[in-house]
Amino acid sequence: MYSSFPSELAAILPLFLLILGICLVAWGLAITDYVLRGLAILKLSAKQGVPNGWLGFIPIVNNYQLGALAGEIEFGKKKVKNTGVWLLVLPIAFGVVTAIGSFIIMVLPLTFRMTVLEQTPHFSPDMILAPMMSFTIGILIYTLLLVAAQVIVYLFRGLALHKIFARYADGQRPVFYVILSVFVPLAESILLFKQRKKPLLDEETA
Repeated sequence: MYSSFPSELAAILPLFLLILGICLVAWGLAITDYVLRGLAILKLSAKQGVPNGWLGFIPIVNNYQLGALAGEIEFGKKKVKNTGVWLLVLPIAFGVVTAIGSFIIMVLPLTFRMTVLEQTPHFSPDMILAPMMSFTIGILIYTLLLVAAQVIVYLFRGLALHKIFARYADGQRPVFYVILSVFVPLAESILLFKQRKKPLLDEETA
């Protein structure tokens, strides 16, 4: 048994190193994102005269400060004034609803099956066919609603980012910056960080 230990260790060592490397890269990206985002929000807040720029260093709460930097945005035909509050609340609400829905989806089928088995001595698969079909349709509807909610969260954040980028870049660059921020990791923090040294455009131009 002892003689086989080194060979077993050698077999799992590459996998361990791979997992360790992935974790280190993920931690490095997370720390980089945190530092760049915090500094960017701090500097932009000072430049735009928005108080509490230090909130940029507090995870989740920095969404509020990002909305404060954006100011009033247009969502469809409506103007949203409390952008920071919405940017703070929407992701939290989405996460809570997702967690509750996922818990229900995991627990409900098991509870239903145990109840049927306890109350029905002669169990038949046909007895759960209709409920399972209804449950499957419910899952599909729930998934579609989650996708729609996530789109709304990204759209709202994209509008706020566009408002910020438009204060420092003209033409179509703000749109390009928003697309990069949504689909490329670290892009949002890097692009916000780059704006800190750019001159603030006139509000009418932005």
